[in-house]
Amino acid sequence: MRSTEALARTGVEPEGLHANGPSWRETCASTRMWGFEGKAREALETMSNPRGHNHALSVMIGISPIGQSLLRIFIMSQNPSRAIISPSLDPWLVGGFSILVLVGFLVLSSAIPQELILGNFLVLTVLLNGTHFMASYSLLYSSREYVYRYRTAAIFLPIGLLAIGALGLCSAAPPHGDATIMQGILVITALYLALHYTGQAWGMMASYAYVHGIRFLPSERRTFRICLRTMALWQMVWALTTSPSYIPHVLRPYATPCMHLLHIAAVASLLIGTATLMGLRRRLQTSLPSTMVLAFGSLYVWYAFLFVYPQSLFWVQIFHSLQYLAFPFRIEMNRFSKREALTTSSERWRHLFNYSVALTFASLLVFVGIDKALNYPNGGYENYFLVIVSLINIHHYFIDGCIWHISNPEVRADLFAHITPPSADGQTS
Repeated sequence: MRSTEALARTGVEPEGLHANGPSWRETCASTRMWGFEGKAREALETMSNPRGHNHALSVMIGISPIGQSLLRIFIMSQNPSRAIISPSLDPWLVGGFSILVLVGFLVLSSAIPQELILGNFLVLTVLLNGTHFMASYSLLYSSREYVYRYRTAAIFLPIGLLAIGALGLCSAAPPHGDATIMQGILVITALYLALHYTGQAWGMMASYAYVHGIRFLPSERRTFRICLRTMALWQMVWALTTSPSYIPHVLRPYATPCMHLLHIAAVASLLIGTATLMGLRRRLQTSLPSTMVLAFGSLYVWYAFLFVYPQSLFWVQIFHSLQYLAFPFRIEMNRFSKREALTTSSERWRHLFNYSVALTFASLLVFVGIDKALNYPNGGYENYFLVIVSLINIHHYFIDGCIWHISNPEVRADLFAHITPPSADGQTS
């Protein structure tokens, strides 16, 4: 027991591990370059016997900080489920599906009906996009403690947004006819969306790095963040240039040249980010998790698709939602397992199905029910529904910025509860 407590006190993060990477024997053997070959051999000999785990851990802790890091890699390797949902499904959710579909649209555009590429399908909006909004509300309002801790997001911001929305609708209605506030809401939604997309991409990279025991160096972290912020700026200017009426007249002559410069910056950020990933792979001397690479690469595929089809934001929203949903689903499964002792896998999946149905029903009420109620029987209240959806978007973006921080121990405890390192005696705790 002493060994695991000592490890916890070190706070050393692992340098990297992947299912296709080097074995524990290969990793320990590599310590000879630092002069620790004898210690590594001693640890390996005792590690082959489950009763010798405790001694092996003590040996490796006594080596050095490097030995401690190698030890942490071994501990994390003992859990086979290095995934959020499952090792086979995660790559598809985080970016595989979106790359397959969007690249297919781009390559086969002449053979695919434009109605499909440019479409806006209500069933997918309800099943995925609306559901991912409801999932964030489910997390925020899951307990009084969460509501109190994030009271700005849970209480004060909704009140403020409702007040601004009501003021905007009143200003736009006759006899005033001033749509300035409503246009401001739409502009804020569009600009905030860029930060939301790129922020989620970074969150995915950080989460899957954590799952696989990878710790970014400060320079790597800074480079990835700069690349993603460059793309956030690209999306902001792209959003404004696709709706020129939102750009002040004095700035309109500069919009197109600025967009051209950002196209160059976007390509540069992709090259720099790719080089940083390759450098990370060389440093770790093992292949990187496909999920982490896909989280980064899929964002650029999304933006390439928007560059070619500026009116097809719908598909990007759908794949962004699909990427997102794996995380609240995992938290819900972990919380259910914690509440209900000795749950089976089938019970957890059945609970997840019920949870998904509840979120979908809430999505249906909001994104179909409210629209139909406002515009029945003769319509005329489309602007009201547009404002409601925009405010929900802004609120959702803010919620995610509050509650999704992997540096928060409670978030890690909820999200990664199914990934439990073994105890010192070799048994899973």
